[in-house]
Amino acid sequence: MYTVDYSLNEAQSTHKQLIVLDLNGTLVYREKRSGGGRVMVPRPGLDDFLDFALKNFAVMVWSSAQPASVLGMLDAGFGEYANQLVRVWDRRFCDLDGDYFDRSSSVKDLRRITNGFNLSQSPNRTAYRSYNGYTGVNTENPGQWKLEDIILIDDSESKAFLQKDNHVFISTFSGQTYDSELNTLQTYLQKYLDNKDNFPHLLDYIKQSPWLDYRKEATRTNTDEIDMSISD
Repeated sequence: MYTVDYSLNEAQSTHKQLIVLDLNGTLVYREKRSGGGRVMVPRPGLDDFLDFALKNFAVMVWSSAQPASVLGMLDAGFGEYANQLVRVWDRRFCDLDGDYFDRSSSVKDLRRITNGFNLSQSPNRTAYRSYNGYTGVNTENPGQWKLEDIILIDDSESKAFLQKDNHVFISTFSGQTYDSELNTLQTYLQKYLDNKDNFPHLLDYIKQSPWLDYRKEATRTNTDEIDMSISD
């Protein structure tokens, strides 16, 4: 189980905006080895993105994977950055449509973040015998972030369907060497920071400047620049 008490980071956080990060397919790729097992491949630009995000937002991880897999992805993709997260939630915190250990569909209900949901309230709280006491939340101030100041960065639309407005849909990463998604996302969020005074809440910016429109324009611009460099 987790060796860091993330609730201490949460208690000390002064950021009013919270970024919720998915892991597999969003920030890392779990590539199967021919001899068995998996190797974790971080998405290009991950270090720069984490450095930027952690300096400007409260950041938590919420994965539908089991705790051991979450730890493996954090070790491979985050390194020391993992120690700065305000929360780490795994499959036990998701809303599942079936048995925990089956391939059940999972949903990430962001209201669980705002209403102080913790591990003791999860029907899957006893899925493992070992437990280090981390409940997944700072119990002294469990609802310090408002829903309108939370975004979920995830490559799955189904997991985010309860709060579609809060969902920043990122393309699925499958280990490709060239991928500029995180760089584009960073410039998108930097634009929000540059104009923060104009938006009472983070969600106001997301609604006025939709991420998918921004990404489409950025992709077209990058393609045009590549075409020009080739023609030159």
